[in-house]
Amino acid sequence: MEINKDQVEEGKSREKRLFPGPLDAIFVGSDELEKSTFSPSFPLFVMVFSYEDVEKEVSTIVEDPSFNEVKNINGSQVISSDLQKSLAVVQKKITEVTTEFINQTSVLLENISNIGRNVEKLDTKLQSNLRMLKQNEGLMSCTSSILEFDTAKTRTDTLVKVLKAKIQWVHTFKELQLIEKSEVGEIYQKLVTLQQCYDILSEYFIDETRQMAFEKAKDEFLSWKGSATLFNIKDQDFQKLADMEECYRSLGRLHEFRRIFGLFVRNEFKEYLAKRNTEGNPSIWNIFDILLDIWRHVARMGRFINDEENKPFEIVSNSLYEVALENWDVIAKDAFVHLEASDDPLKAARDTAKDRQGVLSQIDNCSDTHFVSLLTILFDKVNRSFGETYSRIVTSALLRTVNAVEMPVKGSRRKANWFPPQLEPLQTVMMDIVNNASFTFGTDFSQWIVPSLEHAFHEFHAKIMNNDYFRLKKNQDPEQKPSSEFEDLAQNELTFIVAIGSVLQLYDTVNMAIQLSSKKPKDAVSLMSNRSILERLNKKVVQTEAAVLAKSITTVMIEGMNEMKSSVNPVHSSATKLPRFSRAPHNYILGVGHGFLSQMKVISSYSSEPSFINSIITAAGGKLSEDEAGIWFLNLSAGLVMKSFCEAVGDTSKLPEHVLMQLKADIAYFIDAAKDLRLDIIPELSAMSE
Repeated sequence: MEINKDQVEEGKSREKRLFPGPLDAIFVGSDELEKSTFSPSFPLFVMVFSYEDVEKEVSTIVEDPSFNEVKNINGSQVISSDLQKSLAVVQKKITEVTTEFINQTSVLLENISNIGRNVEKLDTKLQSNLRMLKQNEGLMSCTSSILEFDTAKTRTDTLVKVLKAKIQWVHTFKELQLIEKSEVGEIYQKLVTLQQCYDILSEYFIDETRQMAFEKAKDEFLSWKGSATLFNIKDQDFQKLADMEECYRSLGRLHEFRRIFGLFVRNEFKEYLAKRNTEGNPSIWNIFDILLDIWRHVARMGRFINDEENKPFEIVSNSLYEVALENWDVIAKDAFVHLEASDDPLKAARDTAKDRQGVLSQIDNCSDTHFVSLLTILFDKVNRSFGETYSRIVTSALLRTVNAVEMPVKGSRRKANWFPPQLEPLQTVMMDIVNNASFTFGTDFSQWIVPSLEHAFHEFHAKIMNNDYFRLKKNQDPEQKPSSEFEDLAQNELTFIVAIGSVLQLYDTVNMAIQLSSKKPKDAVSLMSNRSILERLNKKVVQTEAAVLAKSITTVMIEGMNEMKSSVNPVHSSATKLPRFSRAPHNYILGVGHGFLSQMKVISSYSSEPSFINSIITAAGGKLSEDEAGIWFLNLSAGLVMKSFCEAVGDTSKLPEHVLMQLKADIAYFIDAAKDLRLDIIPELSAMSE
């Protein structure tokens, strides 16, 4: 530091005031001091300076920004006047400066801390304002500067977070390699730290090598915890399960913790199945009891398997269902064979149905809809197997009853009074089956018994035809001679119509019972649908019996007509007193009227018989009322008689006049008698009368 001219002049004036005398002796330039030598001819006056003067001089020198310690201090006359005093001043100054620097550093640090806290507060307010801006961005526009700041800050924060995570990952992973395997707690803490770093780093890039090493470390640490978790689930130890859950969660393996619950139920169910195979043949319905018991056991710990999809028990339900499917062939094999081997299979099936109803009730009461849907699938499988077995049992029971129907001794074969009583056991069995099936399978029972019932009626039809229970083959024999006793014959023959009508009535009764028990609309119920084979048989029986009744009349009628046509005087004895131009009906035609009247009487006696009415209405195509059934059947028989009459008359052009006159009287009587009985006249007979 150089001393300028003004400073020199100021120093001279100051010293002049303090020390009167020649100032040149006091203020000598530094260069002159260095070059000159002291001699008596150069008078040197050494001035004495105070401590304060030295201190002020030192302060003035060091405060100058261009301070040069060697040049300025050596060139200072005040400092050079007393070196010891100057050294003390300099040391004091150094101490003050050092102390001031230390104090200033503390204050600076405190100020920086205050600034940091203020920045955090400002950042919090800024984040709050940014959130408000984002929430209201549809109502107000954000300035580009705020958005740019937000983006820049987010990127900066992300960069800092990633760098810290990467550095911490490297250090922590190295530390983990040095920890002894027995230090479980310390290993766990390091793994948690690594997991936190991994969660951050994996958001931006994935290092497969790092990932594999980390997952392997977690596998080693968690290898023993799986078995411990299984024991905790078995014991329902909630505290230990909570600790295990936190451990798995902190290591990013919560899904693995939940899978252990699925493993537990699989093991439990497999263990039961292994025991079940050694117990013989227990009820298959017990499977559902075990499934529900296992599910309820785990359900008490449901909070440990809750997930973000709100399907807490899906892993448990799916695991149980998968094991059941894997072992289903073994489970369902011969599940219901014992029913068919029972002394009373239907009773055994009914008892089994009670277990079925109990299982169905438990399934309905289960609160987990997903598990219910899976159990329902398994239940339907068992129910289908049970239904198929039940159908076989029903078929066997029905066929045994059908085979028990036998025609009695020969003397009774001319009429079918024996037949309806034989149907009573069959009807009893069929109605019991309907009621039993309704109890066993509920409203959808018909699918399990209708095929068996249809098969039973088909077999019954075949047996009737093969054994000719209704004498269809016998009555079609042209050599068969009908009885001349109209009432007795009609009584016998109409019993066959009653017999086939009772079969139809049984069929309809069973179908009605199925519909009523199902409690559904008729079009929604599976009913028997093979009534047509019985309808064809019924029509054949009705037509055959009408032909038999007609034949009993036409045989005598044709014989009498032929006798009349061959007689010289066809007038019978009762009409001998009538005039020649008058003709009375011949005996043979009077017999026809008597036959119709006798048959009408017998038919009327059956008008209150439901089976007879059912048969006639069915044969007529269902177009009759009950009051019209009797006359319809008599018309059927009378039509055959009228047709036979017309055929027996033959070609009228070849007949003699007296025969024609008699035939005219006979035809008129025939038509009048038929009309009196409300019978329809066939066109051929009407034409002949004209």
